[in-house]
Amino acid sequence: MDIQELSISGSIDRAVRDFPDDDALTTAGATVSYARLGELVDAFVRELTNRTERGEFVGIDARRGLAAIVAMLGSFKAARPFIFIDERDSVASNSDKVRLLGIRAFARAGADGGAELAEVPERWRSGPVVAPPQVDDLAYAIYTSGSTGTPKCVLVRQAPLTAVIRDHVERLGLGPGCSTLQFARLTFDGCITEILWTLTAGARLVVLPEEQLAPGAVLRGTLERHRITHVKTTPFALTVTEPTAAMSLEHVINGGGACRPAVVAAWSAVASFHNAYGLTETTVCNLLTGPLDPAHCTAGVPLGELVGDCSYEIRPTGGPARGELVIIGDSVAAGYLTEHGVQPFTPAGHPTGDVVELRDGQLYFVERLDRQVKVRGYRIDPGEVENAICRMTSVRDAVVLAEAHDATAGAAADALVCYYQGDLDPRAMREHLEGILDPYKVPSVFRQVDALPYTPNGKVDRDALRVRRAADAAAGAAASPAEQVLGLVRTLTGVDDAQLDDNFFDVGGDSASAVVLVTKLKQLGWVDAGVRDVLRADDLRELADALETRRG
Repeated sequence: MDIQELSISGSIDRAVRDFPDDDALTTAGATVSYARLGELVDAFVRELTNRTERGEFVGIDARRGLAAIVAMLGSFKAARPFIFIDERDSVASNSDKVRLLGIRAFARAGADGGAELAEVPERWRSGPVVAPPQVDDLAYAIYTSGSTGTPKCVLVRQAPLTAVIRDHVERLGLGPGCSTLQFARLTFDGCITEILWTLTAGARLVVLPEEQLAPGAVLRGTLERHRITHVKTTPFALTVTEPTAAMSLEHVINGGGACRPAVVAAWSAVASFHNAYGLTETTVCNLLTGPLDPAHCTAGVPLGELVGDCSYEIRPTGGPARGELVIIGDSVAAGYLTEHGVQPFTPAGHPTGDVVELRDGQLYFVERLDRQVKVRGYRIDPGEVENAICRMTSVRDAVVLAEAHDATAGAAADALVCYYQGDLDPRAMREHLEGILDPYKVPSVFRQVDALPYTPNGKVDRDALRVRRAADAAAGAAASPAEQVLGLVRTLTGVDDAQLDDNFFDVGGDSASAVVLVTKLKQLGWVDAGVRDVLRADDLRELADALETRRG
């Protein structure tokens, strides 16, 4: 049988048959051959078929290790859909999963290192389980992150997943001798492709404790030590981890967030670098680039070509080549499982909530629809501004937010604030952006940060950035009147080296921030300060001198 006709289980059986003595899986304590993996999977399948019904959901302990992989593969083979359950999640959350999916059996590590079935832990039994969802060919259920609302239970079918895995194996050149680092948490759908593209191709899967995956020096050492050839990881991990010549990498894939040109340039030096795009409501991955050339990514990083059995359309939101991306085809998941049954996804396609732009036949990510902001009457896509900023070679990453000029007042957003990693001076950044963006899209405030904060789900923690700026603004006042003026101007514009010889408007001040500056000056004691004082002053020294003579 041709490999393209094999199911996921058929492809794994083929790897067990063809490469019995090859390493299939390496953990922190042992390495298992394909022959041994096949034995463990078959033993679990026998137990599973004896204790559960076809189509019945199985819970799998999400602790990283051999048992979770065996249980996952056995569930595919026995036609029992599964869901990974992490004991670190709340009891209420796990109880809802057990009840909603009708879970009666829970797979955990057995004495032989493989997987065994046990009763669902008592603390997760909050009530009688319901009947399993009646959907053919289900592979697994997974919950959305909840970053844009309440987490939802998504039901994913097996046949479309087979096509997605096959495409990854072919495009990433996977086979015996390759080693994939299993990076994603098992409750994130990214783990599905990592595990299956490896074990269907006869390659080696490396599964390690999370403490060995920490982005930065720890992840760098893990990639080197375990001779990893394939890794898919997040923008954050790729930004803070330094690639080295000691790595054995062949293919590196960015997933889970917008990819920046600086990341492409850094990792392309040691491996073929790819960008991937997908969402939970589809079959993991919808788009994957070929190896990217940094020289062709200076104006943005494409999302890639279609993966698996899907297509797309762009529903216009603001121009003929820009709009919301809609995924169409078999790769769209079966639907959400709710308290009232399965809510199937529309045959017309699943809207992603992502604004994309079509340029020269390639799709580029612009922004989330729900992140579009309105500042001073203008509707702005922060992602468009971020992309423009990240085209500058000295900028590694950037986040643009709509905030109040006065970070301590809790006022309505009246300014764009840019937080960026890089060595470029804010003045140079502003000057560059004024030449390529409409004036209303140029941030009013630039703040250089050593690192961007991230949530546990791998997303930029924008709230943490706002809190940090507010804390800085609320810090103690400077000693002298001139230093107080400098401190206010530096906070309002983000130009930390603003000097008394600078003109307020030359360092990024504008009419809105001038009003905030005057309000702050009055709070410091210049009770009759006015916008006219800011407008008339040639530099900040003149402003401070003029106001000091009238201080109340």
